[in-house]
Amino acid sequence: SKDVPVVAVRAFDDNGNASTYSLMRSVTYALDQGARVINMSWGTETASEFLGAAIRYAQSRGAVVVAAAGNEPTGQPIYPAAYSGVVAVSALGADGGLWSQSNTGGFVSFAAPGTASFPIGYGGPPGSYAGTSISSAYVAYALALYLSENPSSSPADAVAALRTAARDAGAEGRDPLFGYGVVDEEVVFRLLQ
Repeated sequence: SKDVPVVAVRAFDDNGNASTYSLMRSVTYALDQGARVINMSWGTETASEFLGAAIRYAQSRGAVVVAAAGNEPTGQPIYPAAYSGVVAVSALGADGGLWSQSNTGGFVSFAAPGTASFPIGYGGPPGSYAGTSISSAYVAYALALYLSENPSSSPADAVAALRTAARDAGAEGRDPLFGYGVVDEEVVFRLLQ
């Protein structure tokens, strides 16, 4: 197990609400702390020019932006995952297939494990949870490990390396369920070789 520094940034209030301004401030704060990978384990069906500008700003500062594809299988774009250049992640279930509630679509970049056990629950008891919030964090971690071991690599280099390492699933090549492929423990091991 390898370690990379994590900066946890609170963008949502106690009721789970956030404004585009608080989200922009969170992105700026993460970048100012030296973040090279920003994970956004949330989403909305509404595209916002302000949020899009925040994503472009993060990308212009050299960060890889990773986002959850969404936990409703509508096939509709979810933002920020569907913004250009964002690494959108769908979720795999415990059986290794696509999780039944994972969103899909042409904006999906990768699929990753979407289940985890937590000693403390969010709004619920400790136990097992599932969702694209978990899978996007998994991919963000893989990219952060890669950039930590390859500090001169650009965000595009890191994503390209992950595409090469990913295991194709579903239809051959990129598809709306698994994107460029599955990212799991075996793939992360191959990515870091």
